[in-house]
Amino acid sequence: MRAFRTVAMFFACAPLLAQTPPPQPSFVPYALDSGVVNAQPGVPFVHVGDVHQPGTNSLQLCFAPPQLQPGTRLRMESARDGAVQWFDLHSIADYQNVSAIFNGDRVRVELWPGPGSSNNRIRVTRVRIEPVYALPDLICQATDIRVPSSDPRVGRIDGCCTTFLLDERTLSTAGHCISGTFGQIIQFNVPPSDLAGNPVYPPPIDQYALRAGSVTSIANGVGADYAVMSTVRNSVSGLYPGESQGWFRAALVPAGSSSQIWSVTGYGTSGVNNTWNLAQKSASGPRGTTSNSTLQFRISVTGCNSGSPVIGTNNIDAHGVVTHAGCTATGGYNYGTGFGVPAYLQALQGTQAAYVAGTVGAFGTGCGSPVGTPQLALSGLPDLGAVVNATVTVTDPQANLFGVLMVGSSDSSWNGTPLPIDLGLVGIPGCSLRVAPDLQFSMSTNFGSATLPLPIPNQAPFLGASFSMQHFALDPLASNGAQLVTTNGARMRIGN
Repeated sequence: MRAFRTVAMFFACAPLLAQTPPPQPSFVPYALDSGVVNAQPGVPFVHVGDVHQPGTNSLQLCFAPPQLQPGTRLRMESARDGAVQWFDLHSIADYQNVSAIFNGDRVRVELWPGPGSSNNRIRVTRVRIEPVYALPDLICQATDIRVPSSDPRVGRIDGCCTTFLLDERTLSTAGHCISGTFGQIIQFNVPPSDLAGNPVYPPPIDQYALRAGSVTSIANGVGADYAVMSTVRNSVSGLYPGESQGWFRAALVPAGSSSQIWSVTGYGTSGVNNTWNLAQKSASGPRGTTSNSTLQFRISVTGCNSGSPVIGTNNIDAHGVVTHAGCTATGGYNYGTGFGVPAYLQALQGTQAAYVAGTVGAFGTGCGSPVGTPQLALSGLPDLGAVVNATVTVTDPQANLFGVLMVGSSDSSWNGTPLPIDLGLVGIPGCSLRVAPDLQFSMSTNFGSATLPLPIPNQAPFLGASFSMQHFALDPLASNGAQLVTTNGARMRIGN
């Protein structure tokens, strides 16, 4: 991580004055070894020990390559606030063998062996300690007019630097915020800082690791400073950040008056209130040019605002990323790199094409019988080479019922006819066809429920493909003449 770079730049081509970067985090060797752990009847977990580094405000644990058998989980808990993170053999690899950042100076480590497993082992080899950030403020007015905000789409990188979401898993920040430092963690829903101004971290369910190899980063000065990257799924929730937080739409600066009002939201330093320091704040102000590549705006930004989105008037569009500052109380502008820079936009589009978020969801409602309305849910990781399970529940519990799972490439139209289609037109009132029935799979319910595994081929053409599903079953209790019940619809997009 590197600091927000402040430059003094005006239209008269004044010399550039770079702000001194804050101290880098330190890595302290640590030795905590579980030894070989085998599953024991009646013993759900082994307390490996506590990682304790007195006097620190936060800790991140770094592990040697672990030995975690299928079903085995690693549990970590902050002694300060009880925040918990879980890992299994897949998620700890996704996080590149580092934990979330925990508040406080002590973290409890437990190993929960999978049933019948043996030769599990975990070793903490070092801990990462965030520095104290004390950076000067540079604002555009005589006083700091930024106010606390809580935009869920805007995150913090470690304790200092800002980032923002552009889809479920793609983020952008300033290029100089990406240092290559081991274990950078993205956080959302960040709480206010402590009374001394030290950053406080959200629970691990709101922290995400970067996908290894996904970062494109350029830091070549004003108008050429950007980074694009992808995250992995959260180790606790299994979701990508945008599934919980939403995202901005990358957009070019619209043509028109240069007096258009923009806003900037980020995690800059603050001398107004210690709890606002390195916590999210927002301000608005006029843009200084119609350029969509080098952005100029008279909006207050300070140290650690680097990476903040430059947000359009509709609060939907992000026009680029905050990178440099040149504002004073009497003049000047702050600066960013806009999506009008071809290489920046190409990096974004390339990242989104290469790293696709596999997602599942439900939509619409079904039609049922006196037993209830059948439900269709998808579970598992919808990624290449994985298996997603389609599960139907709430059908007649007293009988085995013939059923069919309809799978289609669309839930908006079928052969030119908009979906959903009211099946009352064919004598099944109250029911709707919600997906194009391109494929049908036999899926009979067994006394109220059924599950059908759907293996996903590990083949590149399937990456990004989307499918919609709906289940139909015979039910003698149904009030319609066809004695049919249907579920809601479900969607799946295949990712990696």
